[in-house]
Amino acid sequence: MFRKSILISTLLLTSFANSAENIPTSSGIFSITEKENDYYEKEQTYKLEGKVVGKSSWLGVEGKLLGNYNNTNYISVSGYTGGSGCLKVISIVKVNKNEVSFSPSLNACGGIKDINFKNGVVTVTALERDEKTQVKYIVKEDSILQDGVVPTTTFSFIAK
Repeated sequence: MFRKSILISTLLLTSFANSAENIPTSSGIFSITEKENDYYEKEQTYKLEGKVVGKSSWLGVEGKLLGNYNNTNYISVSGYTGGSGCLKVISIVKVNKNEVSFSPSLNACGGIKDINFKNGVVTVTALERDEKTQVKYIVKEDSILQDGVVPTTTFSFIAK
């Protein structure tokens, strides 16, 4: 895990170009733009149809449309932490015409095993630091369960 984290961090840190990712949704284009802040950190700006809906500071952020349910689009957004001991963090983003909401950070310290979407429920199977122990997150409406219980502490994926 330690070697994998160093390799990924090194590869991510050597890319200096600004990047953009556009994800078409039924509510418009959800875009992620990433620009270099300094050697170590990158800043992401999230927009829906050109309007800023959030910002964050992760490495190598990727977004993927999971599906649509009840006129709401579900997108997984994940990024590398850059060496804090936890490999990746994930947020489930809900997008509709009226609002964009980001779930708190879901830790995937040993990586992401699987993300499933069905009827407005997102199940994320992640790995702990040992890369063997699984943790299951269920994101439904405005609630999150971690291995069947409400997490006692959560952290925002986006900067407030």
